[in-house]
Amino acid sequence: MELDFRKKIEVEALHKVIDNLDYYSLLKLRPGAPIPEVEKAFAAQSKVFHPDRFFGVRDPHFLKKVNQIFKKLTEAYQVLKDPDLKKMYDEKMGFRAKKGESPATTTGRQRAVGSGNVSKADLEREKAALDADDVVADQRARKYWDLAQIAEFNEDWNGVVMNLQFAMSYEKDNPILEEKLKGAKAKMAKKQAKTAANPYKIKIV
Repeated sequence: MELDFRKKIEVEALHKVIDNLDYYSLLKLRPGAPIPEVEKAFAAQSKVFHPDRFFGVRDPHFLKKVNQIFKKLTEAYQVLKDPDLKKMYDEKMGFRAKKGESPATTTGRQRAVGSGNVSKADLEREKAALDADDVVADQRARKYWDLAQIAEFNEDWNGVVMNLQFAMSYEKDNPILEEKLKGAKAKMAKKQAKTAANPYKIKIV
């Protein structure tokens, strides 16, 4: 099979930047796009980059790059089609819209906030820990972990930080608690900065 020159350039260019692309960009979607759009985007990209489309190509280096691209596309799809993994990914990457905001109003800000990428393996490990309710072993820490979860649901970042710090006083060197605390502190600082810029507490839309 003779390789189309334009297709070769496209594969080469994508392969060079693939590790710097978030899952939405890889699938050519806006950040936070809903699952039905994810499914359609993956189907479209599969038609372009599925290794079977290049059956007969004799360039092993090219075929290796195609396989790596398709593997990454599949990884993106597996994360973004799973409601729980998608929610975790969106939060970690800064792609989750705040209450009252639509994805369209936050796209520019989200792309600036989301830097690097979060791996599927990392998300699955965290999800497994959360599903197993195995985040903390110490019963005293568990009480504060539960309170931090409630505070997070209510977007009370002060409460999240305070309760996570209490939990960590009983259970040290817990990477999940440390990661959660880091994220909560960042959100708390952002909320405080927004309040300071708006001292009269006028609703900002």
